Amino acid sequence: MKAKLLLIASFFLLLSQIVVAQEQDSVQRKKTRIHVEHYDVATFSKSKGDMQRLIGNVRMRHDSAYFFCDSAYFFEKTNSFNAFQNVHIIVNDSVEIFSDLLDYDGNTRFAEFFDHVKLMDDSTTLLTEYLTYDRNLHLACYPDSATTYRGDKTLISCIGYYRDDLKEFSFFENVEVTSPKYQMFTDTLYYNTSIEKMWFEGPTIIINEENTLNGEHGYYLVDEDIAFLDKRPVMRNETQRMTSDSMYYNRNLGLAKAYEHVDMVDTSYKVVMRGNYMEMWENRGLSFATDSAYAISYDTDNSDSLFIHGDTLFMHFNKQKEEVEKLIARRNVRFFKSDMQGKCDTLTYLMTDSIIRMRVNPILWAEDSQMSGTDIDIKLKDQSINWVLQKGNAFIISEDSIEGYNQIKGTDITSRFKNGSIHRVNVDGTKAETIYWIRDDDGSLIGIDVSNSETMVIEMENQSISIIKGFKAINETMYPEDDLKESSRYLQGFKWHDEARPRDKDDIFRRIEAEMPKAAPVETPRKEEVENEANAEEKVEEPKEETQLKRHRERKNPE
Repeated sequence: MKAKLLLIASFFLLLSQIVVAQEQDSVQRKKTRIHVEHYDVATFSKSKGDMQRLIGNVRMRHDSAYFFCDSAYFFEKTNSFNAFQNVHIIVNDSVEIFSDLLDYDGNTRFAEFFDHVKLMDDSTTLLTEYLTYDRNLHLACYPDSATTYRGDKTLISCIGYYRDDLKEFSFFENVEVTSPKYQMFTDTLYYNTSIEKMWFEGPTIIINEENTLNGEHGYYLVDEDIAFLDKRPVMRNETQRMTSDSMYYNRNLGLAKAYEHVDMVDTSYKVVMRGNYMEMWENRGLSFATDSAYAISYDTDNSDSLFIHGDTLFMHFNKQKEEVEKLIARRNVRFFKSDMQGKCDTLTYLMTDSIIRMRVNPILWAEDSQMSGTDIDIKLKDQSINWVLQKGNAFIISEDSIEGYNQIKGTDITSRFKNGSIHRVNVDGTKAETIYWIRDDDGSLIGIDVSNSETMVIEMENQSISIIKGFKAINETMYPEDDLKESSRYLQGFKWHDEARPRDKDDIFRRIEAEMPKAAPVETPRKEEVENEANAEEKVEEPKEETQLKRHRERKNPE
């Protein structure tokens, strides 16, 4: 406890010493006198408070500051003066101030400059009509507009402050920054010229040839051409707009990085890409998103959009045309649209050709049909399926209205759509196969049609097969239900992946770690078949010698 009290007492003692030191410093400054070092002509007037009028090449000094002017009124008793025409003050090694008129108080070390005021510090020049300068605080202020020049930049504001010891400007109200590379408009801007860094607060716009940045808060590194914005910044060009919680932009690299709740909209091809992290490489014409990333391809009235999810999304765009060329989704890809859904490992959407390419274990669902193959290509027309090409081990499966599965299999399958439904199927390759449950109008089963040929054309009507045309090596059989074994009701390689099908736009994020597809069953042999097989295994073939001897005996002793 005593130690704590001693610490508190020491603190207040130190604080009091600081206050006393500041007061002594203030008193010492007040006692510092202004020295007149040179003039050409001097007159004295007692009626004006012992004023000395100094004319011609006037030079005065106060502490380390030097003052020059054409003429001055010097008040020795009040330790102050007024300077007129060609006023010039050298504050320190780097700061100089010019004006037409100056009022200076040596006791407070406070100066007021009027008319054609110019403050210079290294390569920075500030121009205004009225400026105050507090030598104690190293603080210059202007209350009514000024223009500041530094290098190739021009800065304008209504109100401003400059700390020459910190080399830092504070600009307020209608701030404008102009350079050959960009323009900036904001309400509040802080600019440290020693590290060439700007901080801005309030609504801010940064415009360059490539794009426009909008933000509420952030900073700009002048030499590196790097900006960082937060509070939902926006970057836009003629056809694209990117929004996020925060954003990093490197103009030299043409690189923008966006963090959290990122939205990028391309109006040329009506595509939205979203995620929690995104990069845009302007010079390379590439953007990519990850962390809950998905894309939306929307139509004009936004009534039926295509939602695509993948671990990583890439968007390639033509910089000259400022339009998206293709969208690529990689790893765990799933998509949803009212008339089609799908999954694969890699998806490429060619915007200019309206073609979707699915690679690595692709599955497409269109209405009641499940379509699979080594590769799948989808051609869209007016945002709906025009045709589908399944290449390599192609399979189309749909559930029968009551039981079983209708199936089409071939090396390659091309399906053409009409009004959102398959109306013609071409099965190509070395072998085309179908299994189809044929029903009457009342739903009763007529039979199960099993057919195969080299190639095949299938006509569809109301989502049902109306005509099957086989070409070369045709083999077709209609089986009653009881005559077709369970295992024969499935084509080789049959797998039903209904559990993997996305059900809505939110279901595209569901992970299918281990799919449990319904595969063609292996038929259990009948009891009599098992017994016959067992009996066959118990039979032992007689030796040849025993057989010959038995036949000889039969011939010798006939019955």
